[in-house]
Amino acid sequence: MKRLPALASVAVGILLLSGCSQAATLAACGQVASEAVQVTGAINELSSPTPEAAQAALAEVRAVSEKISGIDGPDEFVTLRNSWTTSIDAFVTEGEKAIAGDATGVDAASTQLRTATDAIVAYCTP
Repeated sequence: MKRLPALASVAVGILLLSGCSQAATLAACGQVASEAVQVTGAINELSSPTPEAAQAALAEVRAVSEKISGIDGPDEFVTLRNSWTTSIDAFVTEGEKAIAGDATGVDAASTQLRTATDAIVAYCTP
């Protein structure tokens, strides 16, 4: 009989912790959807006919990377966020090379960025 109150206390603690974790996830994911839309749009804009439009798209994606690097959340979210920012940075680097005339790495960087974007959006989608 003495074990029942102890088990109940553990169960309540687990529920409280999972509620905190869920709240932290919701707060962290709140900004992801709009940023993901910007990233997807910028991927498409890189193939713009003018270098100025392509450069503006890269600047937009770079700004997204700066915004999301400051978003904190649960460990899994942070791992996905870090992967996303790394892929954004790689995309920007390859995009700048493409504007300069070397487009060899753009497709791989775009694919990596889409994959990382899809992963964090999937995590944040209930």
